[in-house]
Amino acid sequence: SILLQHQAATAERLKKGKKPHILFVLVDDYGWGNIGYHRPDDKGSEIRTPTLDKLAEEGIKLNRHYAAPMCTPTRSALQSGRLPVHVQPSLADPCARDCGVAREMTGIASKLEMGGYRTHQVGKWDAGMASFDHTPMGRGFNT
Repeated sequence: SILLQHQAATAERLKKGKKPHILFVLVDDYGWGNIGYHRPDDKGSEIRTPTLDKLAEEGIKLNRHYAAPMCTPTRSALQSGRLPVHVQPSLADPCARDCGVAREMTGIASKLEMGGYRTHQVGKWDAGMASFDHTPMGRGFNT
């Protein structure tokens, strides 16, 4: 996972009393060497990530975190801020009632909204879909 903030724009926004933009990218099945900034001297690699490399260079890289061997626990932990074992009682069907982040847990989108941010979730969710309340918009994402 990479938390990316453009530092120059952030400094300028803060001077104007505006909050910095936050872009969080969570990618499944990325190996350590699958992103360019982890192998700067490897010019012969088939994998090229110039845009992610530039964003990471100008932002903050979070690279000392554990991820579960499956995507659901990692995504549930990200949404709730809790260890997967305390969030996800089952790795069964994400539409099952006991899967996903429990409704009584406050999610990251709700916290960001409390801080004045608008939030958008794009791509794979896989953190519960038993009802609308478990989906991204039901969990506080604006879109």
